[in-house]
Amino acid sequence: MARRKNTYIFAPDSHRRRGPGCMLLTLAILLAVVVLSLLSNISLNRRIRLETVKAPVMALDQAFENFTVLQISDLHAASIGKDTDAWRSLLYGKSFSAVVLSGDMVGRSGDVEPMLALIGALRQINSTAAIYFVAGDDDPDPVIADYRGTPEVMAPWVKAAQDAGAIYLDAPQSLQVGKKKVWFTPEYVYSMDPSGMADSLTRQKEEMESRGKQYEADGGASYRALCYRLDTMNRCVAAIKEITANDLQIAVAHVPLQVDYVRTAVEWADQSAVFNFRNVSLMMAGHYVAGQWRLPGIGPIYVPELGWFPGDGNIIGMQRINSINQYISGGVGASSFYPMPGRLFNTPVVALLSLTAKIQ
Repeated sequence: MARRKNTYIFAPDSHRRRGPGCMLLTLAILLAVVVLSLLSNISLNRRIRLETVKAPVMALDQAFENFTVLQISDLHAASIGKDTDAWRSLLYGKSFSAVVLSGDMVGRSGDVEPMLALIGALRQINSTAAIYFVAGDDDPDPVIADYRGTPEVMAPWVKAAQDAGAIYLDAPQSLQVGKKKVWFTPEYVYSMDPSGMADSLTRQKEEMESRGKQYEADGGASYRALCYRLDTMNRCVAAIKEITANDLQIAVAHVPLQVDYVRTAVEWADQSAVFNFRNVSLMMAGHYVAGQWRLPGIGPIYVPELGWFPGDGNIIGMQRINSINQYISGGVGASSFYPMPGRLFNTPVVALLSLTAKIQ
């Protein structure tokens, strides 16, 4: 009995002696996993993935078959924009007719230098491709509407990008493709009445002039901003008159359109007009940066607008909604839109989007 009792008593002591060693080993393994994961994530974030995507368009004119646009989104002033060698290596030998920078290229920092370096690299890689850009919701306001001691209307970051050779997309812009044209248009123009807006802005302009607001400091800034908006609406009106049924229409936004909105826009589009949302062959957007933090095999962890583990369906990749193709870029940088800093298991990505009449 004594032996059995002693055996029973001393057995737990043996387990206790092994406990700390097992715990240390477990902690060491966990630490190694964390370190390897961090190193792997750093490696992922230092390279850029190029995605090639086909956008099927019913009854696409043969002139536009394989018309290709390079989309880059959500740089957020990341230093990778300055890595000219990386961009050259990524895009060397690739064919594209236009580049679309779909917003948040500067971000809240206001640092335009990475964007300018990227524009410079793109012009070196393909000197004939037009570069269009829109403002994102995290970018500084593109238009100066208050007094800042300058007569300029466009924000410094927009002006700098324009001076570097990029085109600020505030109205439809045409690109000649053979004898036909491709029109790049800010998405919101499809939901506006530019002619009616121009009339309203003209009345506001005349009212401000009657009060001498253009000669005041704050009033002058507001007046110049209003004149810019009026000019934009007039350019929209002129462009819409020029668009023909033989042309191709591409819409650009920063924040992707929700499925219900697209379906409603298609349903209520004026089919008698050439310029209507139903005739958009491709919608391009960004914003979500693929969820920023992702888990391998699972996808995005959290998206503020969509909640926990929302999946990829509404935040990245090609969507086919009714007759509209909407491509949502996974982006390059990290957004302050998220509470989590940086990108986790989320390789920066850009896309070559090619239009085709072929069914994949």
